[in-house]
Amino acid sequence: MYKSSLFETLKSFSKQEIKEFGLLINSPFFNTNQSVVKLFSRIAILYPEFDENKSDKRLLFTKAFGTTAYDDSFMRMTVFRLFELAKEFLIYKNLQRNSLNKETLLLDELNSRELNDLMMKSISKLEKNIEKQKNKEAWTYFARYRLEYFKNEVKSRDTKMITHKDTLGKDLMLEQKNLNTFYFINSLKFFQYFLNQKNFVVNAKGNPDFMMIILDYLKVNSGYLSVPVLKVYFYMTLMLITGDDKYFFELKRILFEDRSDISYYEKFNLIATLRNYAQQKYNDGDVNFKSSVIDILKFSIAKNLLTAAEGGKYISEMRFMNIIWAGIQSEDLVWTEEFIREFIHKTEPDKRQYILAYGIACLEFEKGNYSAALEILSKSGSIKNVYFKAAIKQLTLMIYYELHWHVQATDLLDAYRHFINADKLLPEIYITRCNSFINCYNSLLRLNDNKGNCSFELSELITELNSTSQKWLLKKALELEMKMSDS
Repeated sequence: MYKSSLFETLKSFSKQEIKEFGLLINSPFFNTNQSVVKLFSRIAILYPEFDENKSDKRLLFTKAFGTTAYDDSFMRMTVFRLFELAKEFLIYKNLQRNSLNKETLLLDELNSRELNDLMMKSISKLEKNIEKQKNKEAWTYFARYRLEYFKNEVKSRDTKMITHKDTLGKDLMLEQKNLNTFYFINSLKFFQYFLNQKNFVVNAKGNPDFMMIILDYLKVNSGYLSVPVLKVYFYMTLMLITGDDKYFFELKRILFEDRSDISYYEKFNLIATLRNYAQQKYNDGDVNFKSSVIDILKFSIAKNLLTAAEGGKYISEMRFMNIIWAGIQSEDLVWTEEFIREFIHKTEPDKRQYILAYGIACLEFEKGNYSAALEILSKSGSIKNVYFKAAIKQLTLMIYYELHWHVQATDLLDAYRHFINADKLLPEIYITRCNSFINCYNSLLRLNDNKGNCSFELSELITELNSTSQKWLLKKALELEMKMSDS
């Protein structure tokens, strides 16, 4: 049971939420099954660690139901019912957190019962709450749309629609505009997500429906761009489509203003997209973006914008890796080591071993401690992430070269080439970059073994590397050139 959906859910609860969930379970309105109450009383004792040795279902059964003979079907059903209540509790917590959504649901119910007077009071309350919202996200505009919808519903029941004065045209247009704003924000958010994934994360084909139509419409109807979050996603989408740096620098300016009308979630997305764009520009040889990468990530640390959800438990392994790369790329090893030590506990426990091993190995490599780096990598454990698998293979190849282990390097290079080109999820831009490393690394091995037209090939290799961000490869090629000229 330790890895069951129920336990995974309960692990996410705060101490206060465990108490509140207990109240819900003991409420006859939500639950009348005393077996569920007994089981939860035993499980709650295990919070927050939920020790695996104490979470065995047979042991829990005995603790909850005493000398009753173990019944697996009964236990499964009781766990199922408890988990269903946990999901009901999560819905309740979501409504408590999203008050606008809760109020629109109330209006929907009042409307279905045609309680017009109560509706008008609730509409007035919702209107005031919407105006209090500092960061107006897509759901704020959906609440506005629902607000206008319910206003019009009340009016339509009272208005005779005889004179021009009685028409609802203006109100209906406001209802539509709020619905459009909600739709545009969510559409642009999806476009940005899709393009970010397609360009930098996974291999994807095609483009979303209506993308260019919506972008062209917003260019003409620029009044919608007065909505801050809509403007941010509009610029992000255009940046990813056009590659025009003006959008990058405008978005970076907006991010660093740390505006209160842009939510945590939007800032988190903005950081990821800006970092990916800046890193790719640097990888393509534009050194002007080198400082932007680390500046954006340091801002995310300073503002505690590290987890996908505000107040979230874990930093994603990819974001952690990106920060390590940026720190090493900026040649600030002390800062990078401090980041790893301070934040490694914020990574998921089952991934922490290989994240830490890779980070520390990178630092040891930069310090010239190649054997130490290789030993640390050997303790990576089971690696789940394809990018970490690729990064660890590449770092190992670099270590082999520094240790002059050319035979081992040749064998691993073949395996690395097959691994990169066989994976169907890696984006083309990443595969191209890895293949460039593989080809240049292979050339270095060949030239070290005096195979081929050494001086001509080395000159071509140096020329090629000068236009990329493959600084380690360039450094090794220049060292080899100096060695050849001295011999």
